[in-house]
Amino acid sequence: MSTPGEGYGQQYPPGQGQQYGEPAYGGSGPNPPGWGDPAQPAKPRNGMGTAALVFGILALLLCWLPAVGLLLGVVAIIFGVVGRGRVKRMAATNRGAATTGLVLGVLTLVVNLIISVLFFLGLATFLNFGGGASIQQFQQCLSNAGNAPNPAAVQQAADQCAQQFGQQLPGGATQPGEPEGG
Repeated sequence: MSTPGEGYGQQYPPGQGQQYGEPAYGGSGPNPPGWGDPAQPAKPRNGMGTAALVFGILALLLCWLPAVGLLLGVVAIIFGVVGRGRVKRMAATNRGAATTGLVLGVLTLVVNLIISVLFFLGLATFLNFGGGASIQQFQQCLSNAGNAPNPAAVQQAADQCAQQFGQQLPGGATQPGEPEGG
């Protein structure tokens, strides 16, 4: 036979009751039963800011490749803006990384734009000063050199084509080991 109260939590001998610091009936910690533990703060979501920084660095390193630098720069800007938005909503703590990624992305776009403009201006200048005709003559010379009877003759003809092409360029480039103007 069971005694009254048996099986209903911890029983104390008469007059002793629950001791200070012991968990309350039904609880496992210092909080009263049913209240649970306090909510833990959410972990910061720093991924976008970190990604902005990584893509910004890669974009700046590869900005001399027009398409690659442009793409990575745009990605760095997007991730930087999203990362800074998370910092403002207090969902992230890496404001510096997000801002640096954003700045590097913008800097990459500016450098990429300057390099592209210089490249196309140089190409246009080359073509305007007869570079297009020189390239066509060089290609025709090389195709004629391929018709030579043996490999040594092909190589000699190709070398002559390269020398003629170099002389047609502005400044009259010379072969390695050949004196200037000669």
